Amino acid sequence: MRISLLLILILPLATGALAGQGANTDSPSPLDLQGYSAELGQWSARASRLRLHPEEAVALRKKLPDHWAVAVGEQRFLVSTKWLGITLDRLAANPKLAGETSQELGDRLESMRQDSQALAQISEPNSRLARTKLEGILKRREFRSVRAPNQMGSFWDQLTDWVWRFLGKLFSRAGSHPAVTTALLWGLVAGLSLIFLGWLIYSLTHLSPANIWFRRSQAPAEAAAPLGTWQEWAQQARAAAARGEYRDAIRIIYGAAVRRIGEAGTWQLDPSRTHREYVRLLPADSLYRPPLVAITTCFERVWYGNVQASSIDYEAALGELESLQ
Repeated sequence: MRISLLLILILPLATGALAGQGANTDSPSPLDLQGYSAELGQWSARASRLRLHPEEAVALRKKLPDHWAVAVGEQRFLVSTKWLGITLDRLAANPKLAGETSQELGDRLESMRQDSQALAQISEPNSRLARTKLEGILKRREFRSVRAPNQMGSFWDQLTDWVWRFLGKLFSRAGSHPAVTTALLWGLVAGLSLIFLGWLIYSLTHLSPANIWFRRSQAPAEAAAPLGTWQEWAQQARAAAARGEYRDAIRIIYGAAVRRIGEAGTWQLDPSRTHREYVRLLPADSLYRPPLVAITTCFERVWYGNVQASSIDYEAALGELESLQ
């Protein structure tokens, strides 16, 4: 259970865990979470220097490993540095982007460092944190009806028991009189019918035509999306990125990834599925799973999390899509 939780939390980081995607056979010893966090801090400091010294991008590109190996307990993960290499190459070709590129690199490296620190804290026992989480769970809607016994509740329980005992005696006595039994049964059927009819009338009178039209017109985004192969979707994403619409480009890349895996025979597209349901359909050892997790996480962050999409996010998502080929 614990290993599964760690796997779920670190998969968004392990975007380069595909076998044969540039991972060196003579890989260095894996870093623990503390060492991995320190490594990210060093690269964040180097990225901040690029603002004033963009010429250092070439040297940093040569020092950049293909991946970082991270060990968490008995698990070992490969964190891809492909996105960082692409950005350094772009800066080396155009030093005028030093200010913007340095800021974007620093922000993303710092975000990854904070994620690693948060993951390290999960494995540490913390009764206060557990108590806080428990109180938060008990405040949810599904637990609001749970209350300690009180006098009013006891009264209603007693009243309910009395009603059931009364009905039991009534039907047991009516059993010896067929006419009375028939009348009671028909009375029960008529009462239930009236209750159902009243509920139906209430529901119809409180449902406006506008609400009916809204529910019928509301369609999932996936169903309303245009048809086409995943290559056509990838071309649409590149066109959107060329216009500077990186947020929309990442959304299209996600659609292309789902279609690419679907065209390989893994699944049939279903507009009713959520993004994480598609991820759960892939086995843990599937080569498609790490790239799809990375693309899905990026898409959810910029589309639903209202995080401003950048060219770095787009290029990283596009690189993961291309790795599915």
